[in-house]
Amino acid sequence: MRQVVLESTAPRFTWIDVMAPERDELVALAKEFGFHAMSVEDCLDPWHLPKQERFGETTFVILRVYDDRAKPGARTVQELTRKIAIFYRADLVVTIHRADLPMVAAIRDRCAAGDAPKAPHTLLGRLFNGALDSFDPPLDKADEEVDALEDQLFTSRRRSPKLVAIHDLKRRVNVIKRLFWQTNVVMQRLEPPTEKAEVVFQDVKENAESYFFYADELLDQINSLLGIHVAIGSQRTNEVMRVLTVFSAFFLPLTFIVGIYGMNFVHMPELAKEWGYPAVLIMMAGVAGAIALWFRRRGWLGRGPD
Repeated sequence: MRQVVLESTAPRFTWIDVMAPERDELVALAKEFGFHAMSVEDCLDPWHLPKQERFGETTFVILRVYDDRAKPGARTVQELTRKIAIFYRADLVVTIHRADLPMVAAIRDRCAAGDAPKAPHTLLGRLFNGALDSFDPPLDKADEEVDALEDQLFTSRRRSPKLVAIHDLKRRVNVIKRLFWQTNVVMQRLEPPTEKAEVVFQDVKENAESYFFYADELLDQINSLLGIHVAIGSQRTNEVMRVLTVFSAFFLPLTFIVGIYGMNFVHMPELAKEWGYPAVLIMMAGVAGAIALWFRRRGWLGRGPD
């Protein structure tokens, strides 16, 4: 579906929005406005990552927009985002996308309400900022998940989070961070056509950088969570081994004494004495008490490290 969203006269430029086009429509569009054939192929490729190319007076840009209908288990670029292609020059902006994107619909609504961009570079800035702002909800959700995972790790009454949950969160945030980095590269390559456009482009660059650093900070926190998870698992294993070692230390000498008197040799004088049995029990209790006293002085019977 092809729609002329905006026709401005000062300066003169047109915004054409094309949704879910067929190959024939794109080829006809390219011939009509003189777009390069390779850019048409890129428009048809749903897997394409953010990029920027210049063909004569026309700049071709691909952006990725977060898909608010992405499944909870989505972890790849194609599962998490949708593509929008933009052709941009002094008198024309053409946007091409397969589905109706909320951020494009929001800009169309602003135009219909009288808040239309005054120049092509202003529209381009809104499209870039709209694509970046679409990642606000997943980043905020990831931030909440990080806080929840931290609570699970450090609250003794809760079970530790599964390692796979932290790993899935890391993969999602890493994908988003990579997209921000590539969007930053696209912005660095774009050259503002006028001095006024430079202000808009600088605003978009700052926005892209802030989102990149936000995702980078989240990724650092998730990596820390992974390290803490492993460390806590090791600590709990050490606690179990410490308890087992203490039990072994108590029962090893007692087992040794029982083993001696369980050999049943004929010439074992204590076996024939009336006091033999209680004497051995008292000796075993004394050995256990001595071990307990020694462990307590060494601090091995106290509470383990927090």
